[in-house]
Amino acid sequence: MIRAVIDTNIFLSALRSQDGASFQIVDRLERGEFTLVLSQTVLAEYEEVLKRELMPLGYPVSAIELFLDDLCRCVEIFRPSGFWKIALPDTDDEALAQLAIESKIDYLVTHNSRHFPADRLLSVQVVDPKTFLDILRHST
Repeated sequence: MIRAVIDTNIFLSALRSQDGASFQIVDRLERGEFTLVLSQTVLAEYEEVLKRELMPLGYPVSAIELFLDDLCRCVEIFRPSGFWKIALPDTDDEALAQLAIESKIDYLVTHNSRHFPADRLLSVQVVDPKTFLDILRHST
């Protein structure tokens, strides 16, 4: 089973539109086609960003919390170590990078691959949503 860490921007895109690759990734996650690896820190980021970005667009808090509750039903929880030394261009991405490296996932899926330089994430394949969908299609 493919294991992945998903950047917050994928879920934000999926909740904004049902037409793109991000929405298809969420659909495939719900169908059990891959395993989302998640930490408490990353989940807290998901909640903070989704509420900040979606509530002004009319999403009620209850809908965002329901989405996160449903998401948590199909994840592998991982507890990263307390030690972390990597430095990324966007410090908000540090928790995602630490989770990806320490949990030894297959892919980190993001719209912002430039935030995850390959020379700092040697053991992780950073891919965009369309590439990840191609990988999922070829793995089944």
